[in-house]
Amino acid sequence: MVVITKTLGLLYKIPLANILGGTGMGYFSAAFTVFTPVYALAASGITSAMSRQAAENRALGRFKNLRKQRRVAYALFGPISLGAALGMAVSAGPVSRVLLGMPAVSCALLCLAPSVLFCSLMNVERGYCEGQGDMLPTAVSEIAETFFKLLLGLGAALLVRQKLGGGGEDALPYIAAAAVLGSSAASALAYLGLFIGVRLRGDGITEKMLTEDPVTDSAARHRRALLSISFPIAVGTVITTLTSMLDMLTMTPCIRRAGTPPELSALMELGVSREELPTFLYGSYEGMAMLIYGLVPTLTAMFGKSILPVAVDDFAKGRRLDLGRDLNRMLSVSALTSIPAGFGITALAEPVLRSLFPGRPAEVAAAAPSLRILGIAVIFFSLSLPCFTVLQALGRAGKVTFIMLTGAAVKLVLNLLLIPVPVLNLKGAAYAELLSSAFVCIAALRELKKLTGCRPDLAETYIRPIYAGAMCAVFADLIYKKLSVSGLGIGEIRAVTALAIAGGCIMYFFSLYLLCETPKNIIKYVFSEKVEKRT
Repeated sequence: MVVITKTLGLLYKIPLANILGGTGMGYFSAAFTVFTPVYALAASGITSAMSRQAAENRALGRFKNLRKQRRVAYALFGPISLGAALGMAVSAGPVSRVLLGMPAVSCALLCLAPSVLFCSLMNVERGYCEGQGDMLPTAVSEIAETFFKLLLGLGAALLVRQKLGGGGEDALPYIAAAAVLGSSAASALAYLGLFIGVRLRGDGITEKMLTEDPVTDSAARHRRALLSISFPIAVGTVITTLTSMLDMLTMTPCIRRAGTPPELSALMELGVSREELPTFLYGSYEGMAMLIYGLVPTLTAMFGKSILPVAVDDFAKGRRLDLGRDLNRMLSVSALTSIPAGFGITALAEPVLRSLFPGRPAEVAAAAPSLRILGIAVIFFSLSLPCFTVLQALGRAGKVTFIMLTGAAVKLVLNLLLIPVPVLNLKGAAYAELLSSAFVCIAALRELKKLTGCRPDLAETYIRPIYAGAMCAVFADLIYKKLSVSGLGIGEIRAVTALAIAGGCIMYFFSLYLLCETPKNIIKYVFSEKVEKRT
């Protein structure tokens, strides 16, 4: 499911970035950066709260109470999310002018506001089904939502661009708003389909089940239970959005302070005006460099989730040796995945961007230097996410929140110090991300070691993958430079880039083989659905 939704997401965002360009993606990214904390506070904890309460009611045979829980959730979260959506719509103008310094974003914010309501109601249904062990509605609705975003978001953007005569600078805010409106419509359609599908399919509760236990809790008790679970999760999720918020709030003002260094002056020759340069650079960074940056951590986060049942069981029963072995395997697989990917992104940053965004040479020129730095940051961020998942499952959610807040503070300070430096400019944001990710990763590993006593084998877990990853990157870069000549068309560039990536992968696994590394057995263990029972 994750692979499908991420693939559809890429099929949506890559063409959209080609349509909008750096400045348009600046408007689009800014709108979603404002939306994310609003959504996080209003809706992010609903699914967990609903599923936990639903699972408890079903386990106790309190089926009438379970049905009432859903009704109370609608009555509780519906008005909250509606109020958040209306507040976002009403404040779109002031927020875009005062907070963002980008008045053109107001239209996109207005179009995005309804998503808060539809996503909240969708989370009520998803949590209700998940709590009863039915994951199919969540999977189908997530895929449907992403598919509709691809269809409606791109369709609306292309339609508005055509109506406005090709998408000049003045048309970009409206094209971005059209893409955002398509996203809101996708959320509405996905919720409607989920609502109808669940009602038609049923929840497996019969009339006999309802009459066997007619006692129900009061609405007030349901509300307290749901809020007590959802609110802390929402606050934690808001904290995770701080990085994007900090970039949005600091990058454009700091870029203006930095002026226009010689290396960015070349962008003027590619059609970027001095006035739109800060928004253009922010959009290129968020819409292109950060898009590639976020791919690998999504994969490694699944490793932490896959090991949770065994890790929690080992921790609860005091099996420290087994727990340490499981965590070492998790860290090994994360390192084996993220290190070559990070090095490869650093080595092939520009070819990858040119292959994905062929019609945007100015944006590629702006984003490529930052992506080379972010490639190393990918490694630290990818290693920290599975650690966070395990720490939260073992009852250290507060520590995770503290580490993330401290990392956000480090990034804020570094953004303010590095981005205004003319020689760094946009690369300052990438260096800030790299250093804050390194800090967060080290703090997460240290906390995991302190809690579980896990001491990773440095040679097996890190040093060997680093050596093999370096060989992978060097070989891929060598292949690209040998095959790449001036005058290549986009088809040839993509073919050469694909060959370089394939050659790097072959060299990576060959290097692991020479180092007597056996990642196959580790990966097989982590993804195995049946884990040997321990006594």
